Amino acid sequence: MIKSLNKAIEILELLKKFPSGCSLLQIYTTLGIPKSTAYGLLQTLLSKMYILKDENSLYKLGPALIFLGKVAATQNKLQDIAYPILKNLTSEIKVDSFLMIPTGYKGCVLERFDGEQSIKIIERFGNEFFLHCGATRKAILAHKSKSFIDEYIKNVIEDKKNKISLTAKELEKSLEKIREEGVAVSYGEYAKGTIGVGAPIYDYNNNVVASIGINLLESNELTDKKLEEYKKIIKEKAEEISKSMGSSK
Repeated sequence: MIKSLNKAIEILELLKKFPSGCSLLQIYTTLGIPKSTAYGLLQTLLSKMYILKDENSLYKLGPALIFLGKVAATQNKLQDIAYPILKNLTSEIKVDSFLMIPTGYKGCVLERFDGEQSIKIIERFGNEFFLHCGATRKAILAHKSKSFIDEYIKNVIEDKKNKISLTAKELEKSLEKIREEGVAVSYGEYAKGTIGVGAPIYDYNNNVVASIGINLLESNELTDKKLEEYKKIIKEKAEEISKSMGSSK
């Protein structure tokens, strides 16, 4: 356990108990830590607006925590809404399905259901990969703002942080196609012989907050017609979740 992080959390927990605020003296004596340590942690928390200091030099919880709480609440609501839909999706088409959320330049698996032919070597819960890797993540990236995509290309693609050989022009072209179709498809980007299909999920502000997708094994049975059926299903499921999140898209 990182001691300084633990103490910072203890400070926040203490301030939660005293909405009217706590003095520096009250904080370091209550927590049993050196005055200098308490002051240093408070300055860090102040700089990030996790706490505020009023005119009486009392420390209180800050507005940055409100934003974190809203994001956490959104993700919890998202998971509650998506869980039965994702479960039914896997039951219906018998393949692996995923709920993905963006974490900076990467996408993280928030929920997963295994199909009858589960591809267990990829996409475990908590796995993080860059957003241009695979259909389910690309579905998120394609619907991010232009400024985000420009930053992403500069900091990830042009900085050669990606394992997949891809140019900025190629990425922009693929993202444009995803926006046109409303669904993303990828071939073998995690493992040879696999196909991914993903579609974006929006919140009440019509901002992309997640995506759902499936991973398939290439086979003679997976015809172009069948793939089109899967694309339609994934898009419909994503729209169902988005509407339940309050989106008008």
